[in-house]
Parts: sequence; structure tokens; C-alpha cells
Amino acid sequence: MIEIVIREGLEEAIDSSDIETILQDFLAHLFEDNRSLSVYLTDDEEIRQFNLKQRGMDRPTDILSWSYYEEDPEVEWVGDLMLSLPRVQLQAEENGWDLRTELVRMLAHGCAHLAGWDHERSVEEAEAMLKCEKLMLEKAGFEKIYNE
Repeated sequence: MIEIVIREGLEEAIDSSDIETILQDFLAHLFEDNRSLSVYLTDDEEIRQFNLKQRGMDRPTDILSWSYYEEDPEVEWVGDLMLSLPRVQLQAEENGWDLRTELVRMLAHGCAHLAGWDHERSVEEAEAMLKCEKLMLEKAGFEKIYNE
């Protein structure tokens, strides 16, 4: 099951059914069994508050993740993702693509975190995590998202 909650006032920017389908594909890539997650799309101020509380950083960020899989690999609900839609939009503009592309890129990144990857642990893990994200993005039809 995929649960997507969009903060009031931001609903029109996102096609939830499209994002749900992509997330189901990401979960199928990362996990053998049927798994679930939630996504909450919010604004900079709310994610700033969570970033301060969870990570001690008093600034907005693009995405936060809470993995339950690392504690219990058998758990069906692998975790929760929170994204700042305005921050994702800004990054989309900086990268020269649309909101959907950047949102999907960030969701791939978040799902990789839920599966246990952490790019902050080591350079090797960061490289492996990025490779995993690229595979998920390619399968979702985003072959050219990272120019190499």
C-alpha cells in the first residue's frame, strides 16, 4: 500500500496516481515481498521544523526519511517520506527539468534510504546508492536524468 498525503494548497501540483504507480515499482525493485510506505508532501516551513527536531538542522531540506525496515527487515511498512514541494520545485528549475522529474528523482533517493542505503556513511555506499537510484529511475522511464 502506498499512502500519499499532500498538504492543503499543494494538491494541484501532483498527480497522486502517477506517483503511486512509480513508488510501487520502486518498492518492487528494492524489496522481495509486497511492502508499503507513506509520502507526505508539505512546504518549507513544516519540513524545516521536522529537520530541526530530527536532525538538529534549522533549515528546510528537500526530503526526510524514516526507515522501519532497518530495525525489522520483515516489516511490511518500510517507512515514511516527507518532501518539501517548494524545495523540489526549486531544484527542478535549477536542474532544468519539470517538477514531476525532480519529485520522482527525490522519491527514488528516499526509497533507497528506506531500504537501508545511506550516502553519508561512506563514499562507496554513496556510489552504490546512486547506482541503485539510477536503476530505479531508468525502469521508470527517466534514463537521462543524470548526464554522464
